[in-house]
Amino acid sequence: MDSTNNPWSNLFPENNPEAEPKFVDMDEDSPQYPNPIPDSYSSLYEELLSKCDFGNFRDNPEKAKIANDIYAKVKFAGGDSLNRLKEIRNVAIDVLGIKISTEKKYNSLMEYFNPIQYKEPYDKDLIDSAIDFEERTKKNADDIRQLEQIEIEAKPFILKRSVYFGKKSIEYGDCTNAKLHCREATNINKELGADSYIQNQIEEIESRINEIETNSLKEEKKENITAIVGFFLVLVFIILIVFSIGMNK
Repeated sequence: MDSTNNPWSNLFPENNPEAEPKFVDMDEDSPQYPNPIPDSYSSLYEELLSKCDFGNFRDNPEKAKIANDIYAKVKFAGGDSLNRLKEIRNVAIDVLGIKISTEKKYNSLMEYFNPIQYKEPYDKDLIDSAIDFEERTKKNADDIRQLEQIEIEAKPFILKRSVYFGKKSIEYGDCTNAKLHCREATNINKELGADSYIQNQIEEIESRINEIETNSLKEEKKENITAIVGFFLVLVFIILIVFSIGMNK
């Protein structure tokens, strides 16, 4: 085989299979990722009021006026109009160049996309997808709009992840977590159009949950009956002892 077409030739020289493998120092080419923007506000409303305050742009009168206009729109929208606030946020990002908090969203996505958690049981597809999404998330750690877009695109992955962990929880007899994953999977599956194959897997997990909980209740009843019978046997034994002592007197 021509070494130019051999993807492993740079690691294991074809002409000398016993040679020590060559490894590239990855640190030299390691990408520098931006840091997520800390979440220092209780809500998007409060964050926009703070970051769109015209006082932040006093050295640029034109921007100060734009900031004041955006500030007024935020006040008019109020704290409960999340969709409207996101629209205003996007304008503020483009026009004023402000950075919106990303830390909470970033951490949530990174929890989903940690590929290590899909090694046992091994799932190649989940690992491959997780690696790709993890890299995109790191590259956009300080961009809230990109992180939101990644979350949307990752919905099918998150759905498969929920089913994966539902099955894994069942294997460990953890019905509580299995239910949580099933609920998440059901909601996402409906949102994405109710894939019948995924729905069948969810129903299989729910069936196993019911089976485990039913068996658990049966065992609990047996234990309760055994405890009651044991109590009465002890009570009868005590009565017989007391009766025997009374007879001897």
